[in-house]
Amino acid sequence: MKELRYIELENSYADFSISISPAIEYALERGEAKPAVVLDIFGEDSITSGFLDDPEKSLNLEYCRQRNIIVRRRQNSGGAIYAPKGSAFLALYVNTTQTWVPLQSIQEAFEVCLSALSDAVREIFGIEANYRPLNDIEVEGKKLVASSARLENGVLTVRMLINVVPIDVEILKKAIITPPEKIQDKKISDTGRRYTCLQDEVGRAVSPHELRALTEISVRKIFGKDIRLTENTLTEVEQSYAQDYRKKYIADEWFYANSERIRFKGRYSGSLRVEARTKAVAGLIRVTLLISEDTIKDIIITGDFHPAPYRVVTDMENALRGKQCDIKIIRKVVEEFFKRPDVEMAGIEPEDFLEAFNKAFAEANINNRQSRI
Repeated sequence: MKELRYIELENSYADFSISISPAIEYALERGEAKPAVVLDIFGEDSITSGFLDDPEKSLNLEYCRQRNIIVRRRQNSGGAIYAPKGSAFLALYVNTTQTWVPLQSIQEAFEVCLSALSDAVREIFGIEANYRPLNDIEVEGKKLVASSARLENGVLTVRMLINVVPIDVEILKKAIITPPEKIQDKKISDTGRRYTCLQDEVGRAVSPHELRALTEISVRKIFGKDIRLTENTLTEVEQSYAQDYRKKYIADEWFYANSERIRFKGRYSGSLRVEARTKAVAGLIRVTLLISEDTIKDIIITGDFHPAPYRVVTDMENALRGKQCDIKIIRKVVEEFFKRPDVEMAGIEPEDFLEAFNKAFAEANINNRQSRI
C-alpha cells in the first residue's frame, strides 16, 4: 500500500537532526516503523554542521558560545545551516525497496523532491520558486530551501529545510564560515543577501495550515495522488532511539570526530600540513594532508557533498593514506571508487577530487615555510 505516516512536531532544527531524524531512519532500517513524512516547525534558533564536515572549519564556535546558540553535528551530509525559530523541515523517510517509491538514488531524490516542492510553493504562494541543482530551491537567485539526502541500508532520507521566516543575517555571517569557493558560482555573492523566506516573498506571516498544505501537495507530486497520508506520532521505539541518539550526538567525541584535533592528534611529528578546497556541483570538497618525503602520511577529506554510502569517504582516505604525492597515482585510486557499483557521488566527478589534490600538492611544493605539526 502506498502509505506514509504524517508526523507534525515542534523541535529545534538541531535537536530534530541529532535525535528524531536518526531514530526514524534506524527504526525504518530495522523494519520497526513505517515510512514517514515529517513536518517539524522549529521551536528555537539553532545551527548544525554536516556529517562530513569539520565544525571547527565550518563554524565560528566561539561566537556561537557567546551568543548561546545551539550547535550540533548532524548525521546527514550537506553544509553548515542556521535555522531560526519558525522555519520548518519537510523530511521524507522511505525504503527504496518498496515498489511504489520512485526514488532510487540521491540525485534522483533531489531532482524529484525539490522539483515537487518548488511546484507546490508556486501553487500555494504564487512565488516563482525554482529547483537549482544539486540541492536548493531559489527565488531570483536567493535560497529559499536547502536540503540534504542520505541513502544507507536501503533507507532514503530527504530533508528539505524551508526558510519560512527571515534569517538573522548577523548570526548567519558571523556563525558560519563561508570559504570563497562556496559562492564562486552564485548569482548573489553576499552571504546575507543570498537567502529569502516565504514570509518576505508573500509579505505576510505564513500559517502552520499553509505549511501542512505545502507538505501534502509536495508528497502527492512525488508519489502520486493516490498516496495515503495518515496522521501519526513517533512510536515508543522511535522515541527510545531518539533519546539514545541525543546522548551520543551531544558528546564532544561525536562533534569533533572529523576535526584535526582528533584525527591528527600526536601523529606524524614533523610532517608538512597542507589544505586545499574546491567547489563541485554537489558542494565543497576539502582535502587536508600530512606529507612527509612526498608521501601522504595522513589525510582528512571533509566538505558538504552527498556521497552514498557515507563510508566511501573513509574508504577513500584509507586507500590514499601512504600513497606518493603523484596525481597519476591519486587519479587511479579515485577513479576506482567512482567505478564501484555500490557508490554514488551525485554532483561530483573524479576531476573535482583531483583538483583539490593538485592544489594541495602545489601548496606543499611552493610554500615550504608552512607550519609543521
